[in-house]
Amino acid sequence: MTAPPGVIQNSILLGLPAVTLARLAPELRRVQLERRKILQEAHRPVELVYFIERGVAAVLARTRRDGEVGVAIIGRAGLVGIPAVLGIVRSWCRCVMEVPGEALQIDAKVLRRAMDESPTLRQQLMNYVGALHFQHTQAVLCCARHRIEERLAGWLLMAHDRLDEDTIPLTHDLLSRMLGVRRAGITTALERLERSGVVRKTRGALEIADRALLEQTACECYRIIATEYQRLLNFPPLENTQERYGNHSALAD
Repeated sequence: MTAPPGVIQNSILLGLPAVTLARLAPELRRVQLERRKILQEAHRPVELVYFIERGVAAVLARTRRDGEVGVAIIGRAGLVGIPAVLGIVRSWCRCVMEVPGEALQIDAKVLRRAMDESPTLRQQLMNYVGALHFQHTQAVLCCARHRIEERLAGWLLMAHDRLDEDTIPLTHDLLSRMLGVRRAGITTALERLERSGVVRKTRGALEIADRALLEQTACECYRIIATEYQRLLNFPPLENTQERYGNHSALAD
């Protein structure tokens, strides 16, 4: 069946030439993603790849003693299924939807064939792998050198970029896992941000009250990561999306 017409939001797909995207479009299926849906399980075969359109997924690493810690967030600027892109059969991390949304889903084997047939598609996907690796690298420095409040501000900015909404449905537990700190530390940092007028806490969510001030609060790592994503993916502004590609009604439901 054909999906309802909709403007593509995913930055990786938007960075492709129109002819390349048109060839890939019939293989993409628009799917709804509920909160807590597991998109990728650790040490399991990766059979599907998800180009996130709305919502936020968290990539989680874990040990038996320490539990889960977030290592990356993925929104409309990314995809879930990096091992498949790299030709690796099994995943090394779990990936879970934390903010519900939707994605364009494709069979991993189909995507690999498309990459073999299109150097342009392969390069764009590798550019994203590079951007994500850069994010991981910068996060190591950030975790070692910067205060919780600065790191939290950067994480909120990245979530805000991926959601296009001022109200972000995040819990203290999720923030604790993503930053790898105790919940008490998150509570203290949020209280400071709220007192300074940067955010407002609501039940089960945070509202970005002053984006400019939040950017001033964040460490340099946020701006470094955001700039690298822009450079590598070369995605256009969202307001130009429909003009460039139109509504892809050929996407399968």
